[in-house]
Amino acid sequence: MLCLHLQTKSYYLLLDMGRDDMVLEWVRTLLQCINAGSQPHAGPQVLEVLNGLIGDESGATDSQLEVLLSHLVPPKSQENPAACQMAQAVLRSCEASVKPQLQKFLTTLILSPISSNSDLHQHCYTLLYQLYQAVPQVLLPVIPHMTSEMLAEDAGKRTEATQLVCQLFTVPGNRLVCEYVDVFDELLHRFKDAEVGIRLHLVEFAPMLVAAAGSSERQEKVVREVAVRLQDYDDKVRIAAVKAVCQCARQLLAGPAGAASGGTAATACHPHQLGLLAPPVVATLLDSQQEDEAAAAELGVMYSPPEAALDFGVVGAAAAAGVAAGTRDVAWLQDMLKAVCMRLRDTKLSVRKQTADSLMAVFRTVAAAGTGEQLAKYCWLPARMLLCCKTDVELRAHLVEGVLKDGLLGPQVAPAQAAAAWVQLWLAANPMDRETLLMLLAMRARLQGDALALAVLRRKLSGKAKDPEAAEPIKQDLERAARNLASSLAHFTPNTSKAVEGLAALQAVRDNHVFAALQQALTPGASAQVRCRAAAATAGAAGTPAWVQMQVALCDHPLAYSSSTASSGGV
Repeated sequence: MLCLHLQTKSYYLLLDMGRDDMVLEWVRTLLQCINAGSQPHAGPQVLEVLNGLIGDESGATDSQLEVLLSHLVPPKSQENPAACQMAQAVLRSCEASVKPQLQKFLTTLILSPISSNSDLHQHCYTLLYQLYQAVPQVLLPVIPHMTSEMLAEDAGKRTEATQLVCQLFTVPGNRLVCEYVDVFDELLHRFKDAEVGIRLHLVEFAPMLVAAAGSSERQEKVVREVAVRLQDYDDKVRIAAVKAVCQCARQLLAGPAGAASGGTAATACHPHQLGLLAPPVVATLLDSQQEDEAAAAELGVMYSPPEAALDFGVVGAAAAAGVAAGTRDVAWLQDMLKAVCMRLRDTKLSVRKQTADSLMAVFRTVAAAGTGEQLAKYCWLPARMLLCCKTDVELRAHLVEGVLKDGLLGPQVAPAQAAAAWVQLWLAANPMDRETLLMLLAMRARLQGDALALAVLRRKLSGKAKDPEAAEPIKQDLERAARNLASSLAHFTPNTSKAVEGLAALQAVRDNHVFAALQQALTPGASAQVRCRAAAATAGAAGTPAWVQMQVALCDHPLAYSSSTASSGGV
């Protein structure tokens, strides 16, 4: 029947008769007959008929538009996705003819939903996003109205409007952020919204907004707005802000602009002088600055409070650093990361844990993608972790076992990359620090040698199981190697008794494949592939203590040792 109508074009008679009610019924029926089963066969014919009915020179009526648009929003879009796709295809095909009427309908739906006499106002924002996917040009005069929507008194309306603008601005390939500056500025103001849900949503969306910002100035604005939320009274928002700032930093530092960035962040006024911090903010910090200073003095390093260099102004850092327009770098990220660093003294342990994880992720990104000069500028990040190992008892276990156990550069770092990082650390160190660095390297080499000797002797002993006389001297050598390894581990383990217990558990393991894997991993010059296979073998071997697996990982990442050393009062 559809083919017959297409051949004779009989559906045009409905338009000539002026029977809008019959045309509307045809549109409704044709959309209802489309489903997943019929779309491959009847879809092209239905599309052509609908184009003839709706794409007429006289344009579509409000009733016809409402029938089409109703298939783009729940519940119809969920019940029949094929009809939703057909409605989008019709709108794309008839965009020129329906554009004026559709824009008028959408404007009325947003500004005056009651007078529109349409049930679609309940799904207005979902409809706008679906239309942007199908006919983005139709929304060009409609998007500016979202500024007033984000200022609505109703919190639910503000939330939906904010979520829609975030979705529209972060659609890949568009330039809406550049074209609708006023809407973007109002979106940034929502970071200070009274509704917690709105602030949380914006903070979580911040990395995508930075990616879609289109200019370094707008990127900086977004990150600085997120940084203000580091002082939020809600701990969920603070945790999200820590993640977002560090994720934005990783994006910028890993890109061309980040790799080329250098320079030192500008010194500016304290945020209290800018009036950006409310009195309740003080309650979210631990009063441990004196403890930090004492720990720094004990470790022989210089301590400077992270909040002393904070700058929440958008222009101050660039102006003070003398960065010319068009050649700006991401030196201001130092200020933002110092603001994140303040969360290491948060009263909530969950916030402090997330801060440690995120800051170390930033340092590993710099080590992997940045230049040697840039790596030296971010060495204060792991240094701050070491101070926390000394002063924060609650956070120490998480830092040692969850953050630093795989080394500062992460578990996937290649040997050449790790060596380059050590060289840069050496070049950036002063004479006193170089002496400490040499001591750490020597202790690491001794630890690796003692662990390797234990693995080799344990394999030899397994081969002499049937010859007690030949096995006796190996047992004596094995006991001596175990004592030497325990002595080496004492410098790097907060609890010495735990090291002894772990070595005893290791010697009790009967699986010789475990010691073969350890020997391969601990051999100097072992490749990354060998280390990965060894780690998988030890992790999957039954009876291998978790403590042993952690120490094996540490042996391959010498930078991890400084955390345990600081916490135990060693080097």
